[in-house]
Amino acid sequence: MISLYIGGARSGKSSLAEQHITQYQLPTTYIATARNSQSMQARIVLHQAQRPSYWTTEEVPLKLGQVLKQIDVPQTCIIVDCLTLWLTNQLMVNACLDTVTTELCHTLINLQAHIVLVTTDVGQSLIPDDDMSQQFVYASGEMLQKVARIADNVTFCQAGLAIKLKA
Repeated sequence: MISLYIGGARSGKSSLAEQHITQYQLPTTYIATARNSQSMQARIVLHQAQRPSYWTTEEVPLKLGQVLKQIDVPQTCIIVDCLTLWLTNQLMVNACLDTVTTELCHTLINLQAHIVLVTTDVGQSLIPDDDMSQQFVYASGEMLQKVARIADNVTFCQAGLAIKLKA
């Protein structure tokens, strides 16, 4: 099963996705896609403190599909937080964003674990005028549509509330 949690920055999507996972009480792997930088350090520490101690953590800024295949086991949960940062990392290494997104979707549909994906919808805010930002917003929107199509459940998060888009 694939569950997708979408929302803006600070919408509560990570907390809601984590609450979703804990109901299953299965072995869980948390995949963090953020690169550990000074600007992200406080958020990383906060997220680590909120996670149950029995979860394992993998830091995967780029090779998401490869790691998902390696750790995929039935009767487990994998949470990926977040696809937007993973896509940013791909952009920064000049990957073809359409190709890596398509490859990720092919991987996701073949996994046996329950997958919970967290992503930021960047298309609902002001879009800067520079080419790179516009390329990213476009690619992010395309990624969200592709993942939402294959997801079993899609939840939009706003102000800490969950709004079911697909069930």
